[in-house]
Amino acid sequence: MELAAAQAQVEAISRVYARLHGIERTDDWLVLKLSEEVGELVQAYLASSGRSRHAAEPGALEAELADVLAHLLLVAQRLDVDLDAALEAKWGRWRHLVEERDTVGLPAAAGLRDAATGERA
Repeated sequence: MELAAAQAQVEAISRVYARLHGIERTDDWLVLKLSEEVGELVQAYLASSGRSRHAAEPGALEAELADVLAHLLLVAQRLDVDLDAALEAKWGRWRHLVEERDTVGLPAAAGLRDAATGERA
């Protein structure tokens, strides 16, 4: 899936943010920040689905999803986890069970079926 490049970019940007704001990015800080961002995602989701006291803010759900992904990449970077390999090991083992009906509405680039032949990639 090629997440390593995204990991490196997010790591560099996070270092800039920490430098500008005087944050010490310890292992604990990174994991706790990920937890905080997941909480903010839940808040944005509840607001967007009308189940919050607060009105949904345009773009909030997308922004919080991006924050969760970025902080997950940062935790993986810090803990030296190859997310591409981990995803393949954990989720890729199910690929052989994917049927055409499971891919309806997914882009051909998902790598599950060859768009031209319909065969599994």
